[in-house]
Amino acid sequence: MSTAYDTPRAAGIGALVAEADAGRPPAGILDEDAKREIRRSALAAVCVPGYQVPFGSREMPVARGWGSGGLQVTLGVIGADDTVKVIDQGDDAGVNATNLRRMIARTTGCDESADTREATIVQTRHRIPEEALGAGHVLVYQVPVPEPLRGVRKSVAECARMHAEGDYSAMWVSLYEDIVRNGMITASTGYPVLVGGRYVMATSPIPRWDVPRLHGTEHLNLFGAGREKRIYAVPPHTEVRPLTFDDVPFEVEHEPGGRCKFCGSDDVYLVNAGTEGAFACSDTEWCARVQAGDADTAAHRERAPLALLPDPRSRAGRRATPTAGTAATDDTPTARTPVRDDTPTARTSVADDTTARARGTRAGGPEWALRVEGIGKVHGAGGASAVPGTGPEYATAISPSTGAVVAAWDVSFDVAPGEALGLIGESGSGKSTVLRCVIGDEPATAGRVHLASVDGGASEVLALPAAVRRRLRIDSMAVVHQDPAAGLDLRVSAGGNIAERLTAAGWRGYHAIRRRAAELLDRVEVPLSRMDDPVHTFSGGMRQRVQIAKALATEPPVLLLDEPTTGLDASVAAGVLDLLRSLLSERDVAAVVVSHDFSVIEALTDRTLVMQTGRVVERGLTDQLFHDPHHPYTQRLVAAARR
Repeated sequence: MSTAYDTPRAAGIGALVAEADAGRPPAGILDEDAKREIRRSALAAVCVPGYQVPFGSREMPVARGWGSGGLQVTLGVIGADDTVKVIDQGDDAGVNATNLRRMIARTTGCDESADTREATIVQTRHRIPEEALGAGHVLVYQVPVPEPLRGVRKSVAECARMHAEGDYSAMWVSLYEDIVRNGMITASTGYPVLVGGRYVMATSPIPRWDVPRLHGTEHLNLFGAGREKRIYAVPPHTEVRPLTFDDVPFEVEHEPGGRCKFCGSDDVYLVNAGTEGAFACSDTEWCARVQAGDADTAAHRERAPLALLPDPRSRAGRRATPTAGTAATDDTPTARTPVRDDTPTARTSVADDTTARARGTRAGGPEWALRVEGIGKVHGAGGASAVPGTGPEYATAISPSTGAVVAAWDVSFDVAPGEALGLIGESGSGKSTVLRCVIGDEPATAGRVHLASVDGGASEVLALPAAVRRRLRIDSMAVVHQDPAAGLDLRVSAGGNIAERLTAAGWRGYHAIRRRAAELLDRVEVPLSRMDDPVHTFSGGMRQRVQIAKALATEPPVLLLDEPTTGLDASVAAGVLDLLRSLLSERDVAAVVVSHDFSVIEALTDRTLVMQTGRVVERGLTDQLFHDPHHPYTQRLVAAARR
């Protein structure tokens, strides 16, 4: 029996049936709001080539690994007038490709085809079609892992920072390490590229053979990662360059003498066919058309990356350790791949550059290389108002008014090129806090820091953006940490750690980097036979030596050393001290040495500041402080050192 509730329901079903009978397209997988969001994200990605734009990824009616991200992008940009083609690793007739093509066509009302020339939207997994694509094509890539830095940095926040600052030194180190181990870059699918001279991008899992075809394309490239909820793009006519060293050319895959056993092509990407060493075209459509005589093979050969076939003569060679003492900068490239807009385009010898800066500082600039004025750090509430009632005269660093800890206050000093300044005090005296504030690892509550190498000392370094301050640590101010693990990547080789600093400074010559690393390691007395060993296999003393070599890699005008011998055995510490003493004497560098050990300060520094409970209680020439200390606290430190 009919009820009032049945009438609207029946009318709705009837309307759907009527629409189906009228030939209208069925309801789509994505609603219009979802499509609009995808299109907005795709437009943003086109505006910033290579940048990963987040979007609200939906659940798709496909199994894991079928490319839900690429499917969503296709459904978001396709229209009823389009023709869709789907390829799965070059194959049009596979189960995945066939089912996705049919599903897209039946839920959007568009046409479908296995011919690239007829298609307007091509959704692909792991390949770019061999047929030339034009302005009327959109190529949509299914992307499993969109983050190119995932292999070198696990932190999502750190990856985002590196992209924002153009800091890709860790990626260059991974390529360096690959060459060291294998004599060549072995990365195949998903080879990293620099897009528009700005962002490093993952190329989906396409083979190296297809990477050159991303450069200056006529068509639009859209990349969709469903699980990661990211869309990125390479618009037409965009510069796309594979990351590679200037003297280690990029190579594509190649099997000498390999030909397709079906069509005979040798200028295509080949895959294994059978177990007898035979090969076949990865792109099945192209193979069939070549066999049928329906392909422009001459034009295809012109655009094939045959100039990038492997040349064993140009490879670096596996673990070729350079000879110690060879000048590292003889063939340092004068034109380097731009990583940031402010990266220098020309570099002379690093040592000459540093000497010129030091001479310029003395001739027309300030006499100092580093000046620190009134640095203070308060942990807790109150800021400057928490300072009264603290310090040596009160024998406490805890503010009586707010309970905050005044770790350091009103610390000032300057250091000239070729001079070493010591900061000494017991644990908790505030010396390391001052150093961390100068470095930028901790925000200072008060005070200013000036570097002569930055605007002639006019700019206040602590007021600069964090990204700019981090860049200063590449070639203006280096740090040697108490714990080598804080300054080194223990998973990477000794040479690779030095390469990180050099590539961050813009070095792009593999052999020049190798020679520079060997020169530095030899100078700090690390055996060159261990240059390519992971640092985690080194002893504590050798790790510290590698960290010193890394700090000196770009010859920074300022060197900061935080307890450089603490935690080392006495004999090892003595060796590190001898090394530092000789390095400081032969380099025109301004050094600040933090230590609780007066013997370390006496061995390395010219002047010294003595700190107690966050304040400077005495300052003067190191030898005078050691032989004639005035403050009772300094007297106790000297007495302890003489025992």
